[in-house]
Amino acid sequence: MANKSKKSAPVANRVDLERHVEAFLKSGGKVQQIPSGVSGQTSTSGPRQIVLSHKTSS
Repeated sequence: MANKSKKSAPVANRVDLERHVEAFLKSGGKVQQIPSGVSGQTSTSGPRQIVLSHKTSS
């Protein structure tokens, strides 16, 4: 039975998404296609790796 509930959740989400997109388009919204390789990252400064722990030498 657990498999059945897991399978029905994505369908509900897809239908919900389709309704939201339809409402967005009906209200005058437009969908913009972004070329492959374009990033939404606005700043490239700062560390690019996450440090999970700092090992100290004793």
